[in-house]
Amino acid sequence: MLVDLLAADLPGRDFLLPGTNLPVRRQRLNGSAWLVRLPPGWARAEHGHYLAGEEFVLLEGELCVSGVTYRQGQHGWLPAGALRHSSAAPGGALVFTSFDGEDTWVPSELDEPDGPTLRTPLESVVIPEGGLRLTPHSALLDTPVPLHRPAEMITVPTWTWELSTLIPEGRVLVRWPA
Repeated sequence: MLVDLLAADLPGRDFLLPGTNLPVRRQRLNGSAWLVRLPPGWARAEHGHYLAGEEFVLLEGELCVSGVTYRQGQHGWLPAGALRHSSAAPGGALVFTSFDGEDTWVPSELDEPDGPTLRTPLESVVIPEGGLRLTPHSALLDTPVPLHRPAEMITVPTWTWELSTLIPEGRVLVRWPA
């Protein structure tokens, strides 16, 4: 099944993420993979962290997390336990997101992020031979190769998603099950 992430109508349900001011619309794609629409004015003032690492791709809009602004086409990785604060999407955003474990939110009184945060421009980053590892479970590839087991594929910059055993032509974010 090939899903156009930008054209998806998000028939999912509204969901209030912990510590946030407005519900988001989200639709499960597969396992831990979600497509999430953050409405204009969405914010999380509460400080805290997730017990699992979160990988995401910003498909539309802007999203600020702990002072780092992610723009369309950028990939983000926040490891498990990385403190977050001052998250916001003032104009709204469309985000592909996935956790590498249970997405349990833990509030905190701390003020400064304490873990690494990675931001990668998927359309322009140089991909070395063999691919660019982005997280423990994903890589950006530009060579079609067969896989031994299905993986999630997000094509760049057409922003389609599919579960497949063959990496298509072009730039592809490949995510293996955690």
